[in-house]
Amino acid sequence: MKLEYKWQIPQETLAALAGYLHEAPGRLSHETLSMAASYYDTADGLVYRSGAALRLRRENDRTVCCLKRTVQKNGARAEREEYETEAETLKEGLQRLPEAGAPADLCRMLESQALSAFAKTEFIRNCCLIAQDGFTAEFAVDVGQLGNARRMVPFEELELELKSGDPEAFRQYAEQLQSRFSLRPQPLSKLARAAAV
Repeated sequence: MKLEYKWQIPQETLAALAGYLHEAPGRLSHETLSMAASYYDTADGLVYRSGAALRLRRENDRTVCCLKRTVQKNGARAEREEYETEAETLKEGLQRLPEAGAPADLCRMLESQALSAFAKTEFIRNCCLIAQDGFTAEFAVDVGQLGNARRMVPFEELELELKSGDPEAFRQYAEQLQSRFSLRPQPLSKLARAAAV
């Protein structure tokens, strides 16, 4: 289960937030990724109706196939099932996702369908891994565009994802950050926003 918070980046506290992230207490590593993703579904929305999202994303020099299902969402906080595997094509990804824990019956069913890309994102991710009392988490600042083949719109967001440790300590830390920097929850996923363009 993946636990994360997603916020809009407030212009009024952007400088203070950037300074905090640059000098984040317990910072273990930093990485910059160039990402480009396409989201797939059938003409009648089978993936969406299954409560899932299917994505093929380029991350610098590797390609990853991902299947997500949202379990619970409340403001900036979301709990998701997320399965991913390295794969150059969607077909290869659907064949390999069950090895990563994804529901095999859903993957087999989707593999037999005519899937096409209906939404996409292109962005730069600056992320850092931090260690706090009781948990390890990843900050990610995403800046880029989302939409479809006809139209793309700009976006900026901040994500905080629990990597290991105590979910309650992580929740308290996320809520303190939200208050300290006046972070506004981003209740919609990148896919939901891209599909609405």
